[in-house]
Amino acid sequence: MGCPLDARSVAVTRSWARMHLPAGRSSTEAGVMRLRDLTFQRAFSKLFVYNILYEDAEVDERFLGLDEDSRVLSISGAGCGVAGMVSKRPRSLDVVDINGHHLALSALKITAAQRLGSYDTFYQLLGHGHVAQPWKVIKPLARDMPGWAASYWRKHHDRFKKNFYEKGLTAASIKMIRKMVGSDVHLMHMLMGQDEESRVRTIDAIIAPVFDRPYVKAFVSSPIQLVSLGVNYSQRDRMLEAEEQNTMVGFILHHMRRLADTDLNTNWFAWMGIVGHFNHGHPEAVPPYLRPDRHATSFGAPTRVSYHRRNIFNLLDNAGPNTWSHYTLCDMPDWLPEPTQRHLLDRILHTSTDGAIMLYRTVEDDCLADRHGLTSHFQRLDVSDIASEQDRSRQYRHVHFYRVCH
Repeated sequence: MGCPLDARSVAVTRSWARMHLPAGRSSTEAGVMRLRDLTFQRAFSKLFVYNILYEDAEVDERFLGLDEDSRVLSISGAGCGVAGMVSKRPRSLDVVDINGHHLALSALKITAAQRLGSYDTFYQLLGHGHVAQPWKVIKPLARDMPGWAASYWRKHHDRFKKNFYEKGLTAASIKMIRKMVGSDVHLMHMLMGQDEESRVRTIDAIIAPVFDRPYVKAFVSSPIQLVSLGVNYSQRDRMLEAEEQNTMVGFILHHMRRLADTDLNTNWFAWMGIVGHFNHGHPEAVPPYLRPDRHATSFGAPTRVSYHRRNIFNLLDNAGPNTWSHYTLCDMPDWLPEPTQRHLLDRILHTSTDGAIMLYRTVEDDCLADRHGLTSHFQRLDVSDIASEQDRSRQYRHVHFYRVCH
């Protein structure tokens, strides 16, 4: 989760809050809310939060329909999704994020997919997350990155000396919870051998009591956990309401029970959460970009890749018609007040080719196009329901695919 707002969007949010906060709410309370959200977005945009994308990139790949004529605008997140797109060899890929850590990680994953010829070395670096001499592997790749990304990895290449997938705020938080619970590969194999009902009983018997301890409740409910999840305060409140939960502890346990209804053998999100690494014994238990067949088609791909450390509106507001054929937005619309959501849809309508595809994820049940009266221009595709069911992250309630019609 998590596509934060920059100063421009935060200003819109402030204006919206002044217009729409309930009349009975004091100006002090409203000010605290605005300060809280500003502090949150600033922390999220400055910290290294994710090392993997908590969205099922295989679902995206299955339904986006990319080909060699595609021109994609995508929020990067941790880069697993955009790196996977390269295997389809689209004409162009514009990768945007205001978090420099995530954008640099996307640059590394994409450049390695396109330029690192040895699959074994590629997988050792980004699958296992560690190599004996990281800079020796990364230095040749840095020559093909933008200067700022090359400088970033010159400074931070030692993250790959040990397990890279223990680095970042989310990984550190999950590792702490894993220690509290005592989860490991043995628990994972036990769960894999059970049916769904037995898995839920195991979660309730082994994991739930740990989350009932006061210090665990305090840890899970702290603001830092929202940052590590990439969930802002209003999004948290909507999530809890949608899932009929009263606390973050209840939400996390509910999320674990939802994960029980997936193929744990190939669910890399569950493996990262319970074990702390991928299931290296199964070729499909990793994000698609890490698989041998995707590496074979990504290597040497002629896709023109551009990286933009800025708010997505800086691109949308300055682009002309027929610029992009595909838009992947993570859960960004959930972060936006309604006027800014409408502006987003208007700019996508202006910059898109006819028949373009827009993808986003949400914790909400209602339809973005319905909310803004734009169903004649944004037609929700039936594959959205299939994608929502198949997304193994179980992080969102819905995965929406829209076709843009002019």
